Amino acid sequence: MVLARLISSVVRRPAESPPGLKLAELDALLDVTTDRFGPTVDRLIKRFQRARLTLDLDELPSERQPSGRTTAEVTFPDVREPDYQQDLRRIVPMDRAEEFRMARRHEFLATLLQNVLERSGMPAAAATELRKQAAAEVRRVALGLRLPRGVDRDWFVRMVDQFATLRQAYVEGALYIVLSTVSRYRGLGVDTQDLIQEGNASLFQAIDGFDWRRDVRFRTYAQFWVHQAVLKMLYNSSRTVRLPIWVQKLLGKIRRAQDEARRAGREITHGELAAKLGVPEEKIGWVLATRRYAVSIDAPRGDDEASTLAQSLVDDAAPAVPESVPVGDLRKALAEVMADLPDRERRILRRRYGLDGQEPETLGEIAADLGITAERVRQLQNAALGRIKRPQRLQQLQAFVE
Repeated sequence: MVLARLISSVVRRPAESPPGLKLAELDALLDVTTDRFGPTVDRLIKRFQRARLTLDLDELPSERQPSGRTTAEVTFPDVREPDYQQDLRRIVPMDRAEEFRMARRHEFLATLLQNVLERSGMPAAAATELRKQAAAEVRRVALGLRLPRGVDRDWFVRMVDQFATLRQAYVEGALYIVLSTVSRYRGLGVDTQDLIQEGNASLFQAIDGFDWRRDVRFRTYAQFWVHQAVLKMLYNSSRTVRLPIWVQKLLGKIRRAQDEARRAGREITHGELAAKLGVPEEKIGWVLATRRYAVSIDAPRGDDEASTLAQSLVDDAAPAVPESVPVGDLRKALAEVMADLPDRERRILRRRYGLDGQEPETLGEIAADLGITAERVRQLQNAALGRIKRPQRLQQLQAFVE
């Protein structure tokens, strides 16, 4: 009788505005014991269909404000996303009571859509997947369905839109849950914004799977889904070469066991890891062999920024230098390289290194013969070597260098 009087009063409202049941009235109807909730929803769906009744969602954005709660009650971790956090502070998070109210509202509207879609000839599994899609997709499919007798198409489309609006408000009230998880996984190779986006999307999965009858807070249940979504994003995106998720999870367990052993002052063996984690020792060795990370071949080698790793790699397709350069006369090559040197510098090099087949001479011996100091001979020697080391000349001698 209470249900009939409430709906009758809504239908008798002025004709200039479409019938709309206020959320407080809907909450009062759905506030029943768990064993009576299903039958109550079924009766309410029939009444909605007959009266073409919708919900009054105008109060949805501000219904949490009168309670006096503010976002100051929630501590947002610093994830270096100030703009996003500033927007998030404008949304008042759901408390325990509202989590259960939103869950019951969501189940009622989801059951209503499911009921109409199945009665239109759609399989139950397909109907369940469809109502999880965007409202535009559900409307597109609904326009092509042959709805059951007594179901107005315009009314059903409005209910689709209201279901999407309610889900959006449901997710917004739980967005604060994502930041606490994302803050734990910053700096692991995936952009923070991508992690936040993946965590936000997982809230829709949490909404679809949440069972308010278990008397568990939605926040507790949603944290599991957010955690799984963030880890999956890290597993799939933090490496250049992707590894199976089970391998990465096992690597995480191995790393934690190794860290625990190191804190105890020792290194843990593969056998101990296998016994501790309950996996074969061979698998431990195989998994550890995959613990490699990609390095750019253009990365500099050590402190020399001009030299890269690519320059130190062997090109197996290229012939070896001694084979690619024709064997020549070293004496002739030296003569060609030193031909452009000043006469005195050329003579100093020949005598200093014994290039004419004679024994090498010291700086003092050459200085006494030329009538100059030994320091001057050393300066002329270095000047001559500097000219020879120029690329166009040094290239002529490269073939003789082992």
